[in-house]
Amino acid sequence: MENKVLSYCLFEPKTLPQHRFWDKDKNNPQRYWFNIPALAVINNILYPDYLMQTYVSPNVWDNPLSQVLKALAQEIESFSVETIDREYSLTEPAIWRMMPLWSRDVSTFHTRDLDSLPNEEEYRFVRAFEKSSCCLGTIRTHENHYGIKCRMLAGLSSFKPQLVPPQLKWDSFNTYYAMRHSQYGSDQDLMIKFFTGDETFTKDHFFDFAACNQRNKQDFLCTSATDEEIFAFDLGEKKNDIFALIEKCFGEFWSGAPMDSRGDLLSSLLCYEPRAQEQIKQNAELRQFYKL
Repeated sequence: MENKVLSYCLFEPKTLPQHRFWDKDKNNPQRYWFNIPALAVINNILYPDYLMQTYVSPNVWDNPLSQVLKALAQEIESFSVETIDREYSLTEPAIWRMMPLWSRDVSTFHTRDLDSLPNEEEYRFVRAFEKSSCCLGTIRTHENHYGIKCRMLAGLSSFKPQLVPPQLKWDSFNTYYAMRHSQYGSDQDLMIKFFTGDETFTKDHFFDFAACNQRNKQDFLCTSATDEEIFAFDLGEKKNDIFALIEKCFGEFWSGAPMDSRGDLLSSLLCYEPRAQEQIKQNAELRQFYKL
């Protein structure tokens, strides 16, 4: 059992989050489509041992941009889409990213956001988490990523399902999902409630990494990633090239920052996947949307 998953979600927004003052595209309902092909290529290079799994709502397939999902699934073996037929009103589908926690086939998975791209620190954390003895973890990167509401990030957390005790994750995803609240941000609040409350467990089993703009210590007992663990390996030429491409476009950025990779960056990345590039460019709507 060595299956590893990068877990994402995609759904048609029924309300747009006005509180996201840091996000210039907060009023654009198409914003979560911006990075899908870029992430498919980047993840395939950085994490060739991982499946990029995206859980989608049925209404996603009504969007003409859904053709990009079909193209990527056809041409990139590590890219997978699963439709989840559940009703929602706010951001409840973001909780679907937790489904691998109850899979007997998954050894490691990480919850991630479609509106951001990985940076080097995030990649290094993933590899350090894999080698650690911990089964839960999070990377905190923005200056506000601390305190009870941000001690664990819904789009920047890591799990080893087979090592998470049943008393923490309960019996099934359905049980976990049923315990959500009905407000915005139910995915993160539910995660924090389940996995950060038992300090006798988190002390030795929760792997925390404060990086980028975050310098505050966690407010619960856990294990902090050391520089030795984070920088214990060389990236290699191809991965360095990918991070150089991203940094050339965006400069330095905190993990989880909202981004738009369309245009020049995507054009450069698709050179690594010529068959996917051809399929996307053949579709006039995708070609225009992704600025190719």
